Amino acid sequence: FGGRQATIAGYIHEVRKKGNRTSIVLDDRTGRMEVTFFDEVMQRYRELIVKDALVLIEGQLRFDEQGDTWRLSAKKISELDRMREQQALRIVLLWPQAQGTDQSLMLQRLADTLAPHRPGLCAIGVRYHGVQASVALELGPEWKVRASPELLEALEQLVGAEGLRVVYGPPPGTANTAYG
Repeated sequence: FGGRQATIAGYIHEVRKKGNRTSIVLDDRTGRMEVTFFDEVMQRYRELIVKDALVLIEGQLRFDEQGDTWRLSAKKISELDRMREQQALRIVLLWPQAQGTDQSLMLQRLADTLAPHRPGLCAIGVRYHGVQASVALELGPEWKVRASPELLEALEQLVGAEGLRVVYGPPPGTANTAYG
């Protein structure tokens, strides 16, 4: 029996080699699961299969009665940061109220932060709630960015951790339906 199609994410806790198979222990901080890579899949993704890498793995999930545990036979592996970057549709910034900070300086810092990450596919939205006014706007298409971990970290520095929201879509190449 082939098992059920599944996608899991986590970091690679351990890498083990045995004959023509490589297995890893994937940890998502709630538990660990063994993932097996047969030689063909291992060769295709070997540069991603390293200890402590954050990965997204697609494969066939089955229950191993002998080991009394779930196991995944990997078919595809991706870097988690790259997948997040590809799936980010929109970054929304909750703009801080002026507290002695010149707003034009803040806007220039935003432009300087976005510039190295353009062009991209991820839209930028800004929401501001002041005492006398509130506004929500979306920057024009020329401001679309690649939602890299470096950009998200820089934006968090600008507006604070509570001021940053990322809206994600379905993984690339999948229909907009539930897995199963």
